[in-house]
Amino acid sequence: MHDLILSDLRLVHFKNHTSIDFSFTPKLNALVGLNGAGKTTILDAIHVLCMTKSYFHNSDAYNIQFNAPFFVLEGKMNIKEVQTPVYCGLKKGEKKVFKTDDSEYNKLSDHLGRFPVVMISPYDRNLITDGSEARRKFMDSVISQTNKDYLKALLSYNRSLSQRNALLKYFAANRTFDESMLEVYDEQLATNSKIIYSSRLSFVRDFEPILKKYYAWMAGEQELVGIDYKSSLHENSMENLLRETLEKDKVLQYTSKGVHREDLLFKLHQEPINRVGSQGQQKSFVVALKLAVFDSLKLSLGIKPILLLDDIFDKLDSSRVEGLIRLVNEHHFGQIFITDTHSERTEFMIKSVNEEAKVFDLSTNE
Repeated sequence: MHDLILSDLRLVHFKNHTSIDFSFTPKLNALVGLNGAGKTTILDAIHVLCMTKSYFHNSDAYNIQFNAPFFVLEGKMNIKEVQTPVYCGLKKGEKKVFKTDDSEYNKLSDHLGRFPVVMISPYDRNLITDGSEARRKFMDSVISQTNKDYLKALLSYNRSLSQRNALLKYFAANRTFDESMLEVYDEQLATNSKIIYSSRLSFVRDFEPILKKYYAWMAGEQELVGIDYKSSLHENSMENLLRETLEKDKVLQYTSKGVHREDLLFKLHQEPINRVGSQGQQKSFVVALKLAVFDSLKLSLGIKPILLLDDIFDKLDSSRVEGLIRLVNEHHFGQIFITDTHSERTEFMIKSVNEEAKVFDLSTNE
């Protein structure tokens, strides 16, 4: 098992940082400073270099510093004895450039899983409170890093879905219909849905015990949690679903059933946690969920992902934070990045656990 280590990082015109450089320690790195100092921005830059995109924004344009014409991120990733330079750059109005070892990717999806990362952020509560799309994206993000066939099927499915929906809109607008034209996309959707469904089924089966382990560590054995995979493909095939919903889809002008409508049900004592769970229970569930992702990626890839903990003190009481940090010395985790507004609290906490921990005060960079 190898650790993924980010040794160096450079940001230019990325969000609120004009230009800043870092050299990190292989274990604990703490970024401290008041709100607005750009702590979370550093974590997001790391996320971009690992996942090709921001954790917080769908559009890359939001990452360019206000009034700047471009942004650049550069990092040095280390696995075992091999160092790989990673570059991401974007000029306004142009295509994003993403390179490793000075070689640009033809497809950004080829980068996924190469440098795994897990982010725990206060924004993660949307996994519980938001609609099904947030939970599907969560599931897709984890599986895509470890299963290239799944990623390929998912991208192909989404293309076919978009084309089928466009055709349904065309039929409605022109008061016409040609079933043979739809059948081309129906066949593609059916083929790819089998791969997506079986992969998600396996993921949830393997993932649930890991989640239960971490939640028990967070909240004790007396609170029982779980995940249900909600899918219309449990009882039906995609081919049948598309046939059965054809008349409805013609009226709606979009595809109403399929793996793009699935969901995960997060449970506490067999009930939906968004209904019965307290704020504290929901926070513990989300942290346990993300730590389970860490284990899942580590087991599948043979690499310890980088762990990004954004405002972790806002999520957990101090004893939970200390317990989490102590796991570092047991070699459970690899490199960790923590943000906090209280430098003294952070420095005391991490230095008492790991002498090699490094604290970066961003107050002077506001």
